[in-house]
Amino acid sequence: MKQSKDKEITINDAIIELKQLDDPVFGSLSYKKPANKNTTITVKADSRIIKTPLKQIELAVFKLDAKTYGFIFKSLFRYDNDCKYWDNELKRLASHDLKPNF
Repeated sequence: MKQSKDKEITINDAIIELKQLDDPVFGSLSYKKPANKNTTITVKADSRIIKTPLKQIELAVFKLDAKTYGFIFKSLFRYDNDCKYWDNELKRLASHDLKPNF
C-alpha cells in the first residue's frame, strides 16, 4: 500500500470481490483518504477499470507486509498476522504469492 501527497492509497496485488461481479478479480484498488462507505474505489483488474463505492466491496484481501494480511470487509479495514495460513490459502486461489504493499 502506498500513500502519495494527495492522500491517495493504492493497494496492489489484491483479490477483490465486488457485489456486482459473480467472481472475484485480481488486481489493484485505490481510493482517497479519508474513506467512508460512499468513497469511490477504483479497481484495476485485467483490462478493466471499475469505479464503485467502497460499500460495493464484499471482501478485498491483500498483503500489507511480509507478516501481515489486510482485508476490507463491510467497508472497514482489518488485518491478521497469521501470515502462514493466508499465504497457503491464497496461493491456491490466486496461483501465486501475493506481493507485499509496503
